[in-house]
Amino acid sequence: MASPRTRAWRGRRGRNVLVAVGLVAGLGMSAFLFGGSYLRQRDAALARAADATIEGPPCDALSRAEFEAQGLKAPKSTLYGDVVFARQFGHMSCDSLRYGAGWGTETYPVCQFTSPNALRVKTARGEWFFRPGPGRPATVSTAQGRATCVLAARFTMESLVNR
Repeated sequence: MASPRTRAWRGRRGRNVLVAVGLVAGLGMSAFLFGGSYLRQRDAALARAADATIEGPPCDALSRAEFEAQGLKAPKSTLYGDVVFARQFGHMSCDSLRYGAGWGTETYPVCQFTSPNALRVKTARGEWFFRPGPGRPATVSTAQGRATCVLAARFTMESLVNR
């Protein structure tokens, strides 16, 4: 027959094993739940990044003086994130993309325009002016706080109606 001291030790050991198994199961369940959520969010970010990757010729970039000398105005402005996007005409659609083709955690705004004619983009790093021209779609990306513009977009009035 085991002594009371041996029985107490076995009881503590059994309880410790149960606590350890419970902790491992809890950690495993947490990893499963949070890991699955992260993977779903990452997949959505990768899909958005692929959709927003627009290639085309660059928009005509202007200085502030050239923009004003041509009499261009961009009265329709929108604050998206911490970037101001202003256009003369048309409609716009914006999304936040993750750096690293969807793998990063920080984001930057990308906006698509149906026919802006003139664009003014203001970020913390400066102000940019573009002249896509009348009736031409454009996409503006503000990665690293610098605005770039291409003469292409997937955003159209037809895509608005079909949403």
